[in-house]
Amino acid sequence: MTGLKSLERRVISWLLSDDTGASSTSICAHMLGESCEGYAPSDCSDLGRCLRLLDLVPEWAPRVHEMAAYGPDWKGLIAHWDQIVSLYQHEGGVPSKKRPRSPETYRVMKLAIAEGYRNDPNYECGFGSDGTLTWSRCITGDSQEEEQEG
Repeated sequence: MTGLKSLERRVISWLLSDDTGASSTSICAHMLGESCEGYAPSDCSDLGRCLRLLDLVPEWAPRVHEMAAYGPDWKGLIAHWDQIVSLYQHEGGVPSKKRPRSPETYRVMKLAIAEGYRNDPNYECGFGSDGTLTWSRCITGDSQEEEQEG
């Protein structure tokens, strides 16, 4: 079993590395019980940073589904998480570290994000002919913020 001190050291080491990004930092903050922007991975580079964080702190991996609370993008990704992770790790039969790009993983991520928005009644959205999200706007509450995707 991993002790608290070991967790702290792993997290500090990760935070001091050059392998952080908005989405992986959101995961870290959430898992530590800190306030969090809830940024979701929007491409394979973001996803890779998230997965490497979860590899470094494997006790957080079973809790990644909690990120769905941060919005429709996360909800869509979490609904397809195992498929996305598997694709990222093995796309084309080539390990992710030996692949310059992951177009199928990216496509599945974009479709999953679109699905999350499509199924959220709090958003008005537009979708491209390929099914991916082109724009979204929150239509509930005091905010009428527009978010752009794609």
